Amino acid sequence: MKILSAEQIREADQYTIENEPIASIDLMERAVHEWVMEYVQSPYFDYHKPVVILCGPGNNGGDGLGIARSLKNFHKVAVYLLPSEKYSEDNLINQHRAREKGIEIIPIQKPEDIRVTSDTIIVDALYGSGLSRPLEGLAADVVRFINHLSNKKISVDIPSGMFADDNDHNNIETIVAADLTITFQFPKLSFLMMPTGPLAGELRIADIKLHHEFLRSVQTNHYLLEKKEVAKVYQPRNTWIHKGQAGRALLVGGIGHTSGAAILSATAALRAGVGLLYVACGSRATQALPFARPEAISFDLNEVNINDLISAVEPDAIAIGPGLGTSSAAAELLDQMLEFEIPTVLDADALNLIAQHHWQKRLGKQHLITPHPGEAARLFGNSKQMEFHRTLRAFVQSSGCTVVYKGKYSRIYTPEGNVYFNPTGNAGMATAGSGDVLTGILLALIAGGYSLEKAAKLGVYLHGLSGDIALKSRGSEEAVLASDLCEKLGNAFEELKKDVE
Repeated sequence: MKILSAEQIREADQYTIENEPIASIDLMERAVHEWVMEYVQSPYFDYHKPVVILCGPGNNGGDGLGIARSLKNFHKVAVYLLPSEKYSEDNLINQHRAREKGIEIIPIQKPEDIRVTSDTIIVDALYGSGLSRPLEGLAADVVRFINHLSNKKISVDIPSGMFADDNDHNNIETIVAADLTITFQFPKLSFLMMPTGPLAGELRIADIKLHHEFLRSVQTNHYLLEKKEVAKVYQPRNTWIHKGQAGRALLVGGIGHTSGAAILSATAALRAGVGLLYVACGSRATQALPFARPEAISFDLNEVNINDLISAVEPDAIAIGPGLGTSSAAAELLDQMLEFEIPTVLDADALNLIAQHHWQKRLGKQHLITPHPGEAARLFGNSKQMEFHRTLRAFVQSSGCTVVYKGKYSRIYTPEGNVYFNPTGNAGMATAGSGDVLTGILLALIAGGYSLEKAAKLGVYLHGLSGDIALKSRGSEEAVLASDLCEKLGNAFEELKKDVE
């Protein structure tokens, strides 16, 4: 799914108005209808509860006024309107229509004018995606006021005060903290990044049927992964395949007390379908692996030369980092391995060593790195989110490597300048070893013949989907373990295959 900028969203609206053709107010009515349909299907809908709708002077407020008319059939509805010297044309039309329906529109003179009870649902329709400067004055005061209320808050298209694209210079305190955002047609970039993402709450997308030709032709570098698109990446196995054709992979790590990291990665690689897995690790992991994962072939790093090992096993892909440590010996090992032209996944301590020794410029087209925010900050510096996003995107384009930036809506950066956001996964995956599992999955997919970009898309999606299935099985986010992700990986493949054509 494409993610468009605020300007492109305006262009999409205008193109639809001119080429469908459809009057602006009728497009607004269609958006209102689709928004209400999403709302009544959400867990927040409860016709026993009163609804307060806060409307601004623009078209977002016009949406809110239209929603008020529709919700009057389900709820006791009160509408509050910010004062303005200039309301949009469609806003004025919907003010008139609301009054014709018998809805009182109460002007807001001060935040305390807004009357709610403890069970009131607040619908935020103050400002939309066209906002370009921080809220101030009465609008800012209203936002601060409702943010201090414990009531459930549902935003129309975008939480008021939030910019659709870049919030680096916005005032986070004057953005509505929504529990649910029902957005029109596209997710906004700001929903998928910190610090604004949490303010959008749960995300639902209302398809308002903007013109298909515009949606097909509009260019963007930002995408939200969808199951049907990821399913196209997946390549079913040939029934005549043998283990040598399923990929030969080498995993390096698990030194000292961190043998568990290597075991988790090895398990994930095997569950993700690698044909032959070799693990070069410390003595403890070498002793543990035959019991934990007898399918893997282990080598003690104290007894083998890495160059000789690679020559002997001829891996199709390498992963290094889980449980590697940051000792001088680990650094020397990584120094050698960065010279290989073999596709390589770099994670965990491998990334810490790259940052420590300033080896970022040694990363190239054969490398896929998987930093979490802390590791990314050590590699690329601390900066505000959009500035960091631009920095990382530029680095990937210049170096040719592929990056998976892990977290909520994990981001995949490709050398072509595209960024893909992953929708699967949950907070239960914030647990030790989760990243090691992802490394193993990626290793297996690359060894099996997927390009770095395709492996990243498929691997990150499956990793998150395994976490979602594990959560259903365990019942609570607190109970999910990294090993559960390995256990549910087969179920994730099964679920994805339902969309394979």
